[in-house]
Amino acid sequence: MGTRFDVYDESVQQTFRLRAMIFCTINDFPAYGNLSGYSVKGHHACPICEKKMSYIQLKHGNKTVYTRHQRFLKPYHPYRLLKKAFNGENEIESAPKPLARDEVYDQLKYIVTIFGKTQKRDASRNNIWKKRSTFF
Repeated sequence: MGTRFDVYDESVQQTFRLRAMIFCTINDFPAYGNLSGYSVKGHHACPICEKKMSYIQLKHGNKTVYTRHQRFLKPYHPYRLLKKAFNGENEIESAPKPLARDEVYDQLKYIVTIFGKTQKRDASRNNIWKKRSTFF
């Protein structure tokens, strides 16, 4: 999938069709949210975990703390056994599987992007996504 533009080449004085495609981007997590349209804040901030995200809401300060990161390590990694350094428990569960492209498309196909700060997001099951990215 790419974009096509008619471009004029002055040296040969002809118009040709230029094809362009974004191969990859390198960015931080907030920029990832802006580019993809995924909500990278709140209780479902991880695009891999989504609804299986593990978090604790702190009583004082109203902050969200994300937990159980050891499950992304290899099964016999020594950090999985460090109870004291993490939340006091050994991590035995494996990491959740990332969504397949068809599953992502199913979540996005009915999202209508409305620009502007005054719009409220849809509270349906697709509320993890703020908009459909222009890259789709």
